[in-house]
Amino acid sequence: MSDLRIKEYLAQAGIRRVHELDTALLEAFGQEKGQKHIKKLTELYDRSEERLFYGSKDTAYLRRQEELVDYLNQSLQMSLLAASFYDRVFFRRAMEALLRYEQFFAGDILDMGCGNGILTCFLASVHPDASVTGLDLSQMAVSAAEELAGRLRTDNVRFACPQALKQKKYDTVFSCRTVHENARWRPLIEEMKAALLSMEEPSKRYEGYVRELSALVKPQGYLVSIERCEEDDACAGLVRALAGVGLCQVKGTCMQFSCKNGDEMAAFQAMVFQKADG
Repeated sequence: MSDLRIKEYLAQAGIRRVHELDTALLEAFGQEKGQKHIKKLTELYDRSEERLFYGSKDTAYLRRQEELVDYLNQSLQMSLLAASFYDRVFFRRAMEALLRYEQFFAGDILDMGCGNGILTCFLASVHPDASVTGLDLSQMAVSAAEELAGRLRTDNVRFACPQALKQKKYDTVFSCRTVHENARWRPLIEEMKAALLSMEEPSKRYEGYVRELSALVKPQGYLVSIERCEEDDACAGLVRALAGVGLCQVKGTCMQFSCKNGDEMAAFQAMVFQKADG
């Protein structure tokens, strides 16, 4: 039943099987405009990869892909094509986790780093009595998400950039693929050259961001996390860092899955954490 529920939702949202993004762009936008999109995206992907690998002066890790994110979300059509190519299988797996852990979602729900709103609108549809907020740094992504919500006639969801919202606490915070972007503290090439990390180092790199997450969760509220974790040390470091700010893993909540993420296979962990009183 859950598979059918997910399949129907993705079809309604406009997520479909796309074998080659270039071909899909040409079909959607025509030869001339499609070629321009292909050329620009190739340039932006190369620039983004270079910035992540070698760094970008004083630009924070989180903001090194802003141009690419904005370009991909310039319209809902473009956003859905890219999401269909890169994330169709990931969305299915993530939604399976959200249904498995649906008892932890109620009341005020925040989707941290919502992107184009695919998972946010799914949460809103699964929990019609909840109030769902999607938050993203990209105004382009927020606009695409708002259009998607309108298409799906989802009226219990809203989207905003962080500066547009007042600080408040939520019954459940959903964080999907945000920790890696917020916690990376040096270019990838430097990490490759670095000596083996100490036991404490993986936890330290997450300290700042997990404090931000904890501040958004009500006492006794929940954090539902889906993060890319190929290395056991990285996953253990994240769990320790969350425990350090009062977010302890709920027993029995650990769902692992692997799927294509971009152009390569990736491993993910879906977990639930509850915030202590006070």
